[in-house]
Amino acid sequence: MNLRVVLVLVIIASWSAVGAAFIVDSDIGEEGRVDEPPFFYNVPVEDIVSIRLENDGEEVSFHFREAIRRWYFDESTGFVETPADLFRFGGITTLLGGPRTTRVLSAEFDDPAEFGLDDPISRYTIGLRNGDERVLLIGDQTVNGESTYAQIETFPQLVLVDTSWSSVLDRLVQEPPVPEWLFDLDPDQVREILLFEENEVIRAYGINRDTDTYHLCDLPVEADPCTGSEPVDEEAFRSAIEHIAAREIEGAVALGLPDQDAFIPYGADENSPYMAIRVERPSPTQPNVTEVDRVSMTIGDVTEDGEHRYAVMNETSDVVIVTREWADQVLELFHGEPLTQS
Repeated sequence: MNLRVVLVLVIIASWSAVGAAFIVDSDIGEEGRVDEPPFFYNVPVEDIVSIRLENDGEEVSFHFREAIRRWYFDESTGFVETPADLFRFGGITTLLGGPRTTRVLSAEFDDPAEFGLDDPISRYTIGLRNGDERVLLIGDQTVNGESTYAQIETFPQLVLVDTSWSSVLDRLVQEPPVPEWLFDLDPDQVREILLFEENEVIRAYGINRDTDTYHLCDLPVEADPCTGSEPVDEEAFRSAIEHIAAREIEGAVALGLPDQDAFIPYGADENSPYMAIRVERPSPTQPNVTEVDRVSMTIGDVTEDGEHRYAVMNETSDVVIVTREWADQVLELFHGEPLTQS
């Protein structure tokens, strides 16, 4: 037998051994494998272009803007030109694209009321690129609360889905994923207001913790909150805080600007009038703990229509528009008469 034949036989034997090992391993794997529950439905995430979520009589809806690759609230929800918050909305299309069932209970069923599906507590409508829709009905929870009865509208199957899946979607209805610049500001939690121009503090107001009253602060600011001896006109100061809190934002015009130079066309760069508000609130999770936060706001140029101003809220990289009347009243705090008693 020549050398070439010997080498061919060795190679064949080697591959046979590998094949045998593969078959043995595969058989072991097959024997121990547990089938996963099937998908409730399966929709490619990239085909989802609209979402409407209804829960307990409330509703919120969104649409996808291809040009900027962002999800926006539908204006019918009351949010004008408002993008969904990336942190809270990120991953929602994946959740909606194909949840697994915890169990398929029945290929068809006769009494939807038995499972809370005759008047479902939640209804999720997914709009697809080709114009089709998927409407998901969410009914009662099971006795142990871990699963929820569900059905695709017009399809007969009754399934169970994990309760946590529907809870995430329902929370978007009850607590809409608004961007950070639509923050809630409670006037009772304001402890300090710093007014900057050309990146310098030109005026400031702070609280005296001993008397729980506010004063015009001495400059330069040296404490946090800032200190001073001239008391404010309490009524005028309260009115100013309430005005700031009642922001009149009418949507975003630019999202995710990369650096300070990108804000210059809007007159809202680092040298523009800038307000930093110190907020102190009780911790929702830790008793006797106070959380301290800063809410900031830059006021920019007047828009072309003359009715609005550009602004940057809460240290985001988004430019929004606010009503000019509201913004001009805020700017009075910078150069108008101080809100003091004298």
